Order: sequence, then C-alpha cells, then structure tokens
Amino acid sequence: MAYQGFDPVQLKALAGDLDSLAQHAGGLHSKLAGLLTTAQQNLPPGTRASVDPNLQGLVGDLVAMPFFGRSRLPGVLTGELGDMQASMKRRITQLEALVAFQKQGYPVDESIVFLDEAPPDPKKVDAALKELQALNGKDFGNNGNRDDLEKLSRLIDGLTGAELDAMVTKASPQDLARYGKLADCTDDSGWNPFDHNGLPTQERLDTLGRMLSKVGAENMGKLTTAFPGVQPTFENTDAYKNGGNSQNGQNNSGIHWQVPSDPLFNGEPSADDINQRQFGDCWYVASLSAVALKDPQFIKDGIKQNDNGTVSVRIWDKDGNYHWVTVTPDLPTDTNGTPISTYGNGDTWPAYYEKAFALAYTGGEGGYGGIEGDDPKASAPYLTGHNGADIDKSVFLGMGSQDDKDLNHLKKSFDAGKAVTVSTPNDESLDKNYPKEWGNAYHSNHAYYVRGFTGDGKIILGNPWGTSGYPPLTVTQDQFNKYFQSPEAYDVP
Repeated sequence: MAYQGFDPVQLKALAGDLDSLAQHAGGLHSKLAGLLTTAQQNLPPGTRASVDPNLQGLVGDLVAMPFFGRSRLPGVLTGELGDMQASMKRRITQLEALVAFQKQGYPVDESIVFLDEAPPDPKKVDAALKELQALNGKDFGNNGNRDDLEKLSRLIDGLTGAELDAMVTKASPQDLARYGKLADCTDDSGWNPFDHNGLPTQERLDTLGRMLSKVGAENMGKLTTAFPGVQPTFENTDAYKNGGNSQNGQNNSGIHWQVPSDPLFNGEPSADDINQRQFGDCWYVASLSAVALKDPQFIKDGIKQNDNGTVSVRIWDKDGNYHWVTVTPDLPTDTNGTPISTYGNGDTWPAYYEKAFALAYTGGEGGYGGIEGDDPKASAPYLTGHNGADIDKSVFLGMGSQDDKDLNHLKKSFDAGKAVTVSTPNDESLDKNYPKEWGNAYHSNHAYYVRGFTGDGKIILGNPWGTSGYPPLTVTQDQFNKYFQSPEAYDVP
C-alpha cells in the first residue's frame, strides 16, 4: 500500500497553522466588525457596508457575548478550525501507525486507511488470532465452549477496523469457519446440564454484526463464507419457490443477490416510500409503514450505512434493549435487476430494515421465509422497543362497552400518537365481493396500516404494497366491520 501525495510533516504544519488561526479568529472578528461598523456609519443612509449577509451581520457586533462567543463569521471559525486541525492530527497519527503496521507484516485494506479511529495495535491482532486458532478442539468439555467463544468475541469487539481486517486477512478460512460453526451451535450435552455450547443468538448477531460493519471490502466475501448466518436465505420463500407473490400478482425469475445503485435515502423517509413487493411479510411491512408515518426521523435515526458499504439497522430485543444488526449491501433481485424484497421509491432503506429484521427475528436461521405470515403486533417490539396490543376495551379505561372495531376507538389510539395496523380475514370470498371504489387495493389475509381519518368518521388505510397502483382505502364503519379485523396499536418513541 502506498501513501503517495501525503506528507505527514507538511500536514502537521498545516494543522498547526489552522490551530493558530483558530486562536486568533475572535480578534479578526472584532477588527472586521469595527471596520464594517465605521464604514456603515460613514455611508449614505440606505447604503450597506457589504452585500454579503454574513459580513453585513457583523455591523455593530463589536462585543462578544459572554460564554457564547461569536455566532457569525469569522468568529465561528474558532471552533471549525480547531475541530479541523484536531481531526487532521488524529488521522496523521493513524496514517503513520498504519505504515508501521504494514511494515511489520500486517495487511492494510486501502478502503479503511482514512477511518477516524485509533492507531492499530499488532498485539491486539495477535491475541485475537491466538484465541481463534485455540478453538480447534473446543467443541467438547465439561462446561462446553461458550467461555472460549465469549473470550474471543470480547477481543474481536475491541478491534478497530484496521485491526479486524488484518486479523481476517491473516486468519485461515478453516479457523474462521470453525469459529462460525461453533458460535452457531448451541446444542448442550444432554448428560451435563452445565455444558454450554455456542453463543446465544443475540450475542452471536452482535459480534458478527460488528465484524461485518468494520471489515475491509476485500474481506467481505471471506467473512460471509465463514459465517453464512449473516446472510438471510430467500430460498424458503413463496416468491422463490412459486416464482412470485400470488396476492399482488408480481412475478420473477432468477432471484439472486445484487447490490442496488439507489441510495439509502432519496429525500426524507415516508410511509409512501414502502413497497412490499414479493415476500409474504405484509404484517411486518405494514408495521414499518405505520412507524414511518408517525415518526420519519425515528426511521432515519435507526439505520446507517457503514464505510465498507454494509448497513446497520437498530432493532430491539425481547428485553427492550436495542442492537445494531448489520447486513451486507446486496439484496434479493430478479434476472431483470428488479428488487424482490421490500423496496422504496428510489431509496433502499425499507429493504435493509426488512433484511435486518429477517436476521433478528429468526436468529439468522429462518431468513426471509421465517418472516412470512405473522401478526403485525409481533413486529412492534423489534421496531420500536414497545409491545403491540390489540385495541380493545383495555386500551382506554371507561370504554368497556365499545366494540373493538369501533372506528372512534381506533382514532383515539391514532390521535394519541400510536402506530395502528389492521388485518383482513382469511376468507377468499371477500376478494370477489368488496366495494368497487377500492380498485385492486383490497385483499383477504393481508395487513394494512392506518393513515388517518376523514372529517365524517371514515378510516383511511394504507396498503403495504405501496401507494403506486394501490391507493389508500377510505372505509366506513360498516365496511370495516365486514372486511377488516384485529386492530392493533403500539407506541412510537
């Protein structure tokens, strides 16, 4: 690896100059403010000393506010230049350490050279490699292998991106595959209740996720080969087995993994972005849509793209603690390059939410097929950390006489800030006999989310198949009683 064009000596000198400028920015601010104020006082009425809005704002700004300092240029440069020079010094230190790291025989992936992290430590890499190799023969014993696996996990979790990538490069495929197999096997010996093997599901996902989020791009394939559980299978879905989704009529051929070209976000996230496509997880996608409708920023804060292209999604566990579940950037796609999984309107965030959920919900074992067909409220704890609940007389005290299908009842939950979903009966006869004004947006054995209410008391329901071709349904109380059931609600932080 070459570092052509980077001179640490000159870069350090530049950082020092920026630091010096930052320290004098306040004085420059006062001098410029004084000059502009004097000029303004001597100019004819209505004439500005500067047409630049930032400089014009300095007129009369001769005294800095105690504790707050200057809020306009160039006084603001004090903080900006200080942060800039500090970042430069950190990265120069890491760059120099990487050069020494490589000279000692530790490979460095160019894609992680300029990460803002601590300088690499060869001893930490060696310690992790030693524990990795020591797993050979650790699949038995009086107390199992969990202690050994957890010790290695702690070492791996403490590695920087450069250190982890060097470890994966130097590790043999056999050693990595052994680690993956042992971590995934939690079968305990029947004759010994104290024999604990493998890593619990959440611990395993956490460790593998951190590895996946930091490893260099060239080692991504080596890591996913050793730990196949990081990629949820799609071969157990109806879309794969039957060539499409029988409900919405979408078809496919040649499903394979492909990295999309669309960005994570194409504008602000919205429920209107979401299109379920071909996997049969309407219960989850309806819940995701309901959350996006209520709190788009919550959706945005819950997903991030890592420097190596992987994507991490915030998902809660059964104890109410959130974790970052990391997935590879590729998504299920058909022969024509059309996405098969849930997708957006020129953005990919719905697809990665779904992919991460497929891992977390099934522990990596069931994949996309493991999230086909369930109750919308079952996804609530994973999406928000709050349990979902049927909307019945227990939701609002004093409404025990209300039927759980009363639209006023649902409106109270919706107006209280809750995400609300409903489902349709598993009765195919309803598909042939529903109001014509609903077009093709109604289907039995399906889930919907509440988008709002009309002024005359009707409910507006969104179809997770997307608003393009499936416009929201406006439903009366009588129609709701006949065609919908099981309203459920949950809090969105």
